[in-house]
Amino acid sequence: TMMTSSIAQTRVNVVVSRARTSSSSAARGRSARVCVAQGLSRDVEAVVTFTRNAAFALGVAAVMTSASPAMAKDGKNGVYWVSPQDGAQVEEEFTAKFGVKGYELAPASEGLQEGTGHHHIVIDGTFVEKGQAIPFDDTHLHYGKAQKEGIIKLSPGPHTLTLQFANAKHESFGQKFSKTISVCVGAEPCAPAKK
Repeated sequence: TMMTSSIAQTRVNVVVSRARTSSSSAARGRSARVCVAQGLSRDVEAVVTFTRNAAFALGVAAVMTSASPAMAKDGKNGVYWVSPQDGAQVEEEFTAKFGVKGYELAPASEGLQEGTGHHHIVIDGTFVEKGQAIPFDDTHLHYGKAQKEGIIKLSPGPHTLTLQFANAKHESFGQKFSKTISVCVGAEPCAPAKK
């Protein structure tokens, strides 16, 4: 009877031991899965953080690019005539249209802003040196409200028109931001105007 009881006790101990071993293994398995999950969580968090930082950096770069001057797509900053074309025959009163590349138009009343300015037209004259103020007279037309066009009245005969870009203080951006064309005013043909 004592032997039978001892054998029975041994079997119970073995079963309990196996159960503990199984429970310990399961616990280790759960622990391992938790560690792996935590590791994956940290990896995902790192990827998300990196992605957010990269997106932020790209956003800042985009803002800086859009705000920065000298960013014409073809790298050729400056002004240009839409109309009239060089050598065109025009009436004594006509509409001139013009534009700028690389910089933005802004009214002079808004004050100095990096990468902005407005147009001027010099009649029968050349570009204004960089940094010099453009005069206010009959031969220097100011478009300080950021206009892209204006009506011009000229006497019959050959004339030159120099488009000149300048800042809010009417200080010229120089030759790079100027463009000269010649026009013939009136019905009669003109000899080429001197540029």
